[in-house]
Formats: sequence, C-alpha cells, structure tokens
Amino acid sequence: MSEERKLALKAAILEWQKKHGIQDADPMLAAVELWEIYFSHAQPTGSNEAIPSFEEFRSSLEKLVRLGSDFATHGAEIVLELREVPKIRSELNSFPRFALVFGAGLALVAGILIGKFLL
Repeated sequence: MSEERKLALKAAILEWQKKHGIQDADPMLAAVELWEIYFSHAQPTGSNEAIPSFEEFRSSLEKLVRLGSDFATHGAEIVLELREVPKIRSELNSFPRFALVFGAGLALVAGILIGKFLL
C-alpha cells in the first residue's frame, strides 16, 4: 500500500471517528486496524482467471436457489418429525400403564378363582 493511500486511509478513519464520536479503545477501531494491516501486507496477484459471464453467474445463482429451497424443505421435514417425537413417546408410554392395570386385574381374578376352587 502506498504512503498516499495509507495517509488517506488514516485521515478517513480519523474523520469517521470524530463524526460518530468513536473513542480510541473501541473494538471497531481494532477491526479497522486489522484490515489496514491486512491491506498493507496483501500482495495483489495477477490472476489469469476469467471473470464469469452474466449467464454463468445467473445459472450458478439459480442452482444455489434450488439447492437452498431443497435444504429448507428437508429442514422443515426434520423439524416436523422432531416435533412428533414427544407425541409418539407419550403414546408408547400409555400402553404399558394399560397393560399393567389389565395384568393386575387379571391376576386378581385368577387369585380369587384359585382361592375359591382349589383351596
């Protein structure tokens, strides 16, 4: 980063700081300083990669939208299934209570019949 740009960036930061009343110990200033360090050490690379055309960009966005909607659909299905778990659990828990009461009643009747006819 050239000295002119460094000075311009410092001036812009000071102006922004004064305009909004930002103090020196503000975390946002630390983030700005980190970006300044990054930009001062970043080496511009001459990439030979071609910029995608509008059609390529649009097709990739359409694909992203389609995949995002599929993801949202599957996520909604999972949420619905998870909401059903307590209902299923309560239905499964209600069966053993009935079986316990029915078994106790059957044992009582069997005990009475054994006592009356065999003893």
